[in-house]
Amino acid sequence: MMNEYERLQKRLTSQPLLDIIASADNLYKESRFDEAISVYNNVLVQLDESFAFDRCELYRKIGNCYYAQQNKDGARRAYEKTLDYCTTNGSIYAILAYLYYYVDNDIAIDYYTKTVEITPTDEVSLSSKCITILKSHKYSQKMIKETFEKDMEKFKSIIMRNETPYSHRDRDLKNKKKLHIGYLSSDFYSHAMMQFILPLLENHNLDKFDFTLYSTTKKTDHVTEKIKNLGMRWQDCRELTNKQLAKVIYDDNVDILIDLSGFTHCRCFSLFYKPAPVQMQYLGFVNTMGMKDIDYIFADDYTIPKDMAKYYTEKPLYLNTYMQRFDFNKYDSKWPAINELPYKKNGYITFGSFNCPSKINDYTIELWSKLLKNVENSKLLVYRTQMTNDVIERFKGKFAKCGIGMDRLIFNNMPFTGPHFYVYQMADIALDPTPFNGLTVTLELIAMGIPVLTLAGKSMQSRGCARINKALKLDDLVAENEEQYIKKAQRLAKNIYKLEKYRNTLRDTLAKSILVTDKKGFAKHVEDAYLKAWQTYCKTL
Repeated sequence: MMNEYERLQKRLTSQPLLDIIASADNLYKESRFDEAISVYNNVLVQLDESFAFDRCELYRKIGNCYYAQQNKDGARRAYEKTLDYCTTNGSIYAILAYLYYYVDNDIAIDYYTKTVEITPTDEVSLSSKCITILKSHKYSQKMIKETFEKDMEKFKSIIMRNETPYSHRDRDLKNKKKLHIGYLSSDFYSHAMMQFILPLLENHNLDKFDFTLYSTTKKTDHVTEKIKNLGMRWQDCRELTNKQLAKVIYDDNVDILIDLSGFTHCRCFSLFYKPAPVQMQYLGFVNTMGMKDIDYIFADDYTIPKDMAKYYTEKPLYLNTYMQRFDFNKYDSKWPAINELPYKKNGYITFGSFNCPSKINDYTIELWSKLLKNVENSKLLVYRTQMTNDVIERFKGKFAKCGIGMDRLIFNNMPFTGPHFYVYQMADIALDPTPFNGLTVTLELIAMGIPVLTLAGKSMQSRGCARINKALKLDDLVAENEEQYIKKAQRLAKNIYKLEKYRNTLRDTLAKSILVTDKKGFAKHVEDAYLKAWQTYCKTL
């Protein structure tokens, strides 16, 4: 029996068929994708299974056509067919993992894992695997730490094989008058992250600290210009390799480097070179990164309880306040007026989910199904434009297995005209996914007067929504277990008066809360934490 390598040696030699394939290739180049797909399929019909290489190539080309049309479902099905013939192409596993990201995160994890096995230097797939794992309900915090550390150590051993991390022992560090703080980010533009980061940057004490912003931002806009005008040193590093980026940071004599983007765009791997004596990560990746070169992770004692700290590679840098501040000022003129409860018009309670479909895993569906069964006269609206028709059908099938009829579900993936905040007006109560909570979406919902019910988990990414609710003193929206979750949903759905009160007061509650008003105080807490971390480091010298 032939092995895969032997089967792939047979190649098509019929010149007429090769010419037809070449004509389809030209149609692809001319963006005539439907015509190209038709030609490729016609050739497939004429090739028996012994032409493994050519059939594999034809399915790959069909996948490329669908992908170019942004037909993710068609692309996924075509690329997956190539695996019937070839199982050693890392790029196919990588694109399948990406295409499954919104469909089934466990399958996506498997494909990313396979990609990294075949192409161990694929930093994008490694990063994406870590991000996807945070959205799976199958990983405990202990498993997350162990998995990430193993992957990062293996990856580091490859890319740092002939490299030596920087040493800082010869620098005069103890007698510094001002600490030099460096922030590294790929998101210094109108990115959701800046709604969390700007309140910190804008309120730093420039007299007591020196700051340098290391930008690997590919696109710039008015927010970029605003950041550049904060009075901090700006370094445009977008064209640098990770090694070159690390050298720039090292040559600048940065004392504490904070990575703000996590595994996004993969610039965190520059920290393998240890360009600063103290390295931290904040917000860009809401869990441990498994990189032993990073010393601290920002936290508060609710987000990472003290008894869970041992399951983080980094040491939690505990702030004596909630670990984030937010700035929605840029939206003030765009907020729609608060609308009447949809219940008044519909006659039933509408629970709403507005987070990325990649966060809606099997456990979340099971949990929401239990909620629907226990809250009579209610429906669940799932809205997100990234949901393809295949994704919707898969969700329907999973809800059906949990005993939920289609009359209880509303799926909507149509682009919304105007600001997306109007979409939220369709829900009476929002449901937070688990274990990867919403943050930006949660705050936007609250600003629209919609309470967000959440089940607080044990891992960092599963406690973000609960942290927001607790900061706003909305403890009745935080459940610690499934039983509490169902009971709180039942009570809230029956209390129309309370829902109306939330509708009319939550925006004001948020505007007056510590999350929005205490920005200078927050920056002071962060700076105090920097000083404490620096003192700890100096004691080791």
